[in-house]
Amino acid sequence: MNNIKLALFILVSFSWVSAGTARIMTYNLLNFQDENNREHDFITVIDFAQPDLIIAQEIVGQTGFSHFKSDVLDALEPGSWSSATFINQSASQDIALFYHHDDFTFISTDVVYTAQSSGTRDVIEWVMLHNQSNLQFNVYGVHLKASSGNSNAQQRLQETTILRTHLNNLNENHFIVAGDFNIYSNSSSSEPAFEMLTGISDNNNGRLFDPIDRIGHWHNNSSYADVHTQSPRTTQFGGGANGGMDDRFDWLFVSEDILEESSEIRYENNTYLVVGNDGNHFNQAINAGNNSSVIDSIADALHDASDHLPVYMDIWFDDLTYNDAGIVITEIMPNPVSVSDSYGEWFEVYNTSDTTIDIAGWVIKDAGNDEHIINSDTMSVILVPGDYFILARNGDGALNGGLDADYIYSGFTLSNSEDEIILMDAGGAIVDEVHYTNTWAFGGGVTMEIHDLESNNNLPENWYAATVQYGEGDYGTPGVDWQSTASIERNVTIAETFRLYPPYPNPFNPVTTIRFRIPLSGKHAIYIYDVTGQLIQSLFDKHFTAGDYIMKWDAVNLPSGVYYLKMESISHIQVIKITLIK
Repeated sequence: MNNIKLALFILVSFSWVSAGTARIMTYNLLNFQDENNREHDFITVIDFAQPDLIIAQEIVGQTGFSHFKSDVLDALEPGSWSSATFINQSASQDIALFYHHDDFTFISTDVVYTAQSSGTRDVIEWVMLHNQSNLQFNVYGVHLKASSGNSNAQQRLQETTILRTHLNNLNENHFIVAGDFNIYSNSSSSEPAFEMLTGISDNNNGRLFDPIDRIGHWHNNSSYADVHTQSPRTTQFGGGANGGMDDRFDWLFVSEDILEESSEIRYENNTYLVVGNDGNHFNQAINAGNNSSVIDSIADALHDASDHLPVYMDIWFDDLTYNDAGIVITEIMPNPVSVSDSYGEWFEVYNTSDTTIDIAGWVIKDAGNDEHIINSDTMSVILVPGDYFILARNGDGALNGGLDADYIYSGFTLSNSEDEIILMDAGGAIVDEVHYTNTWAFGGGVTMEIHDLESNNNLPENWYAATVQYGEGDYGTPGVDWQSTASIERNVTIAETFRLYPPYPNPFNPVTTIRFRIPLSGKHAIYIYDVTGQLIQSLFDKHFTAGDYIMKWDAVNLPSGVYYLKMESISHIQVIKITLIK
């Protein structure tokens, strides 16, 4: 089985596996030269935000560039920061890039010549490498023409037209465009620069996207208060604007590829943040009254450091490694009913290889904090070729529902609704993983099982609800093939009657799957009742030939609550409780 599964599925939650996530931040530093009175404020802000790469605007020449690194970054984290080659743009307000050299390697600096008139600035291009993943990407530092009015808007359009043309002609799919754009809205008439950057054209290779898609007329509009970046001040001191929080000038734009879940460099959802903006300071100073997003000392530092707030987002780099060892997760019991979850949860793996594999030192974990390192007193946990192997929370068959477990783990639990099982070798490479939700083929007291060992076990359609009872009455085939009849003796005495299996999912919203087996042809019916005993719906009442059947019940028009699924024939009745949760 190929354990390097669907990349887009894996990417959703794998930033926890290794240090593949980096924080990218843009910050207008307000004419930073050698600002002894503001350096402590910047240290406080950066210590709070914890960026790994900073695109800085309004660096004043080589002096400001050098002092920001030495007096701020090096003072905060000695020996951790490096800087990309600096280009003095002779515009008094230059753009620079600083980065953690443990995370990134600088490759090159170049200029996109966007400056066309006095007051406009060139865009700086940096090519960077993420060390752990060895993935390359481009970063662009932007500081467009400032101030409102048609003349300034047209100059911004000139700058962005040149930039968009450059981006359209890139061979690189992964790029971030960051900085102070000085754009007041998305209006194509009053601010055509925004449409130039983000609009659809004949060539969309360079089209930019807002990761949080908060597009609109944000200038002086309280509906966008939570994404405003200028100005955190309402009093005039030290230069800069002092109008209170009413503009979204500072952005982190990304290429379309970075928003794709299948991308090897991907934006982490819900990580885009305007630092210190709690959404409650529209047209106010950021430290006015209470700030619910940061403590007072951080709000004060943001207020005093600059007339812009920094903006950051987290980017995930695909630095995952895989080990196609041949160990496959084949069966999972998330929700036993014969005993409690704490006793009866388990999952099964199978050795598809022709080699005996020792899994001592391997790790079981999920996308959260659950983690267990497999170990034993003998320092060996052996899976022989063709072996089904049960890993469980409890090894006492009298307590765990009648399970014969091969290995007992701790510190790892299975949610009844959605969770992950990730199996990694001792070196941290992913051997196999399953990410299930409550729409998958399991229910209360019913395992989900793989029927084809060569299938992709990260696809729900390849999992089936177990139909054989084991131990104290839950359904599953622990330690044996799914087709095993080892427990079928339990069914012999009722071979003349139908079998209604527990629906899955259960609880459900709003659709659940109902499976039943009819051994002898005859008339059968299934009805739905509410908790008062009132008949809600007749699913069918007709003649069936012998066989296995599956149907779906859609309760979209019913309220949340407990219902009863009743199946009956001329000689037999079976009732199962089901729960609708909306």
